[in-house]
Amino acid sequence: MALEFYNLIRDHADQTPDQPAIIDGEATITYEQLLEQVERFSGGLSCLQLTSQSKLGLLCLNQKEYLVALMGAFLKGITAIPYNFLLQPEDLIYITKDAGIDSIVVDSTFIKPETIPFLQTFKNKIVVGPTDPMELGSNALAYENFLTNARRFKAKLRHNRTVSTPDVILYTSGTTAKPKGVMLDESQFFSNSRDTLTHIPISSDDRVIVALPLFHSFGNIMALMVFMAGGTLILLKQFAPKSILQSIEKHKASILPLVPTIYSFLVDLSARNDYNLSSLKHCISGGAALPRALLEQVEETLEVSVIEGYGLTETSPVIAVNTFKDGSFPGSVGPIIPNIEVKIIDEIGKEKSSEEVGEILVRGKTVMQGYWNLPKETAKAITSGGWLKTGDLGHLDKQNRLFISAGRKKDLIIRAGENVSPLAIENALMNHPSIAEVAAVGVPDERAGERVKVCIALRHKTTVTESELKSFCRKSLPAFMVPDYFQVMDELPKNATGKILKNELKKKQTRPFVPGDSK
Repeated sequence: MALEFYNLIRDHADQTPDQPAIIDGEATITYEQLLEQVERFSGGLSCLQLTSQSKLGLLCLNQKEYLVALMGAFLKGITAIPYNFLLQPEDLIYITKDAGIDSIVVDSTFIKPETIPFLQTFKNKIVVGPTDPMELGSNALAYENFLTNARRFKAKLRHNRTVSTPDVILYTSGTTAKPKGVMLDESQFFSNSRDTLTHIPISSDDRVIVALPLFHSFGNIMALMVFMAGGTLILLKQFAPKSILQSIEKHKASILPLVPTIYSFLVDLSARNDYNLSSLKHCISGGAALPRALLEQVEETLEVSVIEGYGLTETSPVIAVNTFKDGSFPGSVGPIIPNIEVKIIDEIGKEKSSEEVGEILVRGKTVMQGYWNLPKETAKAITSGGWLKTGDLGHLDKQNRLFISAGRKKDLIIRAGENVSPLAIENALMNHPSIAEVAAVGVPDERAGERVKVCIALRHKTTVTESELKSFCRKSLPAFMVPDYFQVMDELPKNATGKILKNELKKKQTRPFVPGDSK
């Protein structure tokens, strides 16, 4: 029985009861109120018809109720499964059946005529927001009534579940196959939060904006680190750059974690408007490689330090991150956090020396137990020695700083026998003043095997020609890496965390170069 985060919240509630824990729109809840709500939620779960196999699904936006339910599930000992609400309906149904979810916390936003039959299948339904729970049939309760009627003294009566069941199952996005459930425990999140805070020491004085979806590992760990530090979490329901800038100004936010693609739009909007961002001290970037040109633009425009990091859902998630003390180190995702081992290997598994590029392997207590119900996939991902194969290509320097040198192994483009790094092309093109977003992908070619296609989105009121872009690339890239085709789009397709969906770009038919053409 861990109860790590419950004990943290209880300590904050005892020592600083009036400290704001969560700001959610116009609502603010203190640590004392958060403690009470978590205990009530946990106590309320005791009144439901739970079995040893029961699991709790969370179909919510970035909202305080999501975090109360997650912490309440931790306290009760019932497995929580956050839903990526942007997945296709068939994927949500698959996750429900695969994990065996029988109870759900659902925001009224997701209750629609077409979803009601799906939601009615759950044995227990806890409904957040203005709607009639009876639309979902029997055993449907309004969230507020669920808390009000709950008995706090039952909060610590742990749920009886199977020994091998994890505290959380985080499902991957499922862009190329069915989603895979990553099995993790509360203690792993606790360890990862504690060790990451040695590099980025968030304090109780900090106000941290989380527009990253809480169902994703990046948003999840940022929220948990804020709670560990006793700081204030500012929740935003979407990535909208205007909302982010307004929230920094309104709430005097000091730390902003985002993915690189959103920073690009943020810089562009901030440069064209007058926002008071003087409270902001640090930006944290993760989820994808941050081009050096964009890092410098963010630091110059927002007048902050940009800290880049790296992690995976399978590692709870942080592996490496630059430090507040030393600031950004362009090209590096930072030194490895404590209690994590990293090594670089070649194609046959031999360990490489410093500065040599190979696949990144990770070992430590924050590495997942495995993939839910997928023992063969788990065996492919984790070696007999406990090393997780990340599928990312990188290197370590002599100071033990990690570099994601060539992106994903599966994204490498093989053109006429040459290994072409999409990341190198993307980093080069992000130095062009007209480009806001860029992604390089390989497209099939009968003669060369693959050709290099680059999709770009332009900055506000800018234009560029294909010949200009190729000339620009020739200045900093070897000839075999210069792209064959360019396609201009209004915006590149992204998943819920803002990561560019390269599989969709590969499927798009290459068209003549026409600025503004998004087809």
